[in-house]
Amino acid sequence: MVKIKTSKTINKVLAGMGVATVGSIVLGALAPQLADSNIGKAIEGIGAYAIGGVESVAGAAAAMFIGQGPRAFTGASAMVNVETESL
Repeated sequence: MVKIKTSKTINKVLAGMGVATVGSIVLGALAPQLADSNIGKAIEGIGAYAIGGVESVAGAAAAMFIGQGPRAFTGASAMVNVETESL
């Protein structure tokens, strides 16, 4: 079996991604109204920072952007506006 060596920084980034992913699942189950709000994202970031510092926050932010897909870099109502105009 080949053991892959990773640096502490990579481990912290991956831990942050895990915290953000699990945090959003748990938050969605316990308080769905907070899951997609700015408060929910702040809670995920604070949790990631508590686990591994700045590197984990970077991983959590990456997971949040990846999880949003094409909505990550657009406004909250951009897709709705396009759908409404096409009707």
